[in-house]
Amino acid sequence: MADLPTLVPARPAQAADIAALVATVVRAEPGLDAAARALMLQHALDNLAWWQTQPEPERAACHLLALDPAGAPVGVVLVRGHWALCSLFVAPTWQGRGLGRALVRAAWSACCGRTDRPLLRLNAAPAAQGFYRRLGFRAVRSLQALPPGFVSMGVPLTGPPPGADGVVAT
Repeated sequence: MADLPTLVPARPAQAADIAALVATVVRAEPGLDAAARALMLQHALDNLAWWQTQPEPERAACHLLALDPAGAPVGVVLVRGHWALCSLFVAPTWQGRGLGRALVRAAWSACCGRTDRPLLRLNAAPAAQGFYRRLGFRAVRSLQALPPGFVSMGVPLTGPPPGADGVVAT
């Protein structure tokens, strides 16, 4: 198995790199029809645009990129307000190799102690729910209306990090 890419704090958001990665992943997402793909892509791009237009401290967020050895983005995680994980994308060629888990854990670590919220929360697409459950995320009450099949999930921002040894979904 190849080494994981380097995780780096994202430089000021580079929309072109992130948008290209998101588009690649959304196109490869199994089980999505064209309308769902378009909605998912638009949601991710809207999140990125929001960050680019917000002044501090509203912009408080965690942006982490995973770069391959050539420096190309192959994964990204975006967290609003140090508690709302709103985008996690891994290039299809890097999926299943631990990169998504590494990005979630790095984002969780970067958010701990930086919010008064008790949970790192997300709204999981149907195909991603098993992945998040394996990391220890559990269903929680949604803070907003969700698309059909999506589930609001959270993991405590205290204790062991998501997916740490001994944290196993049951």
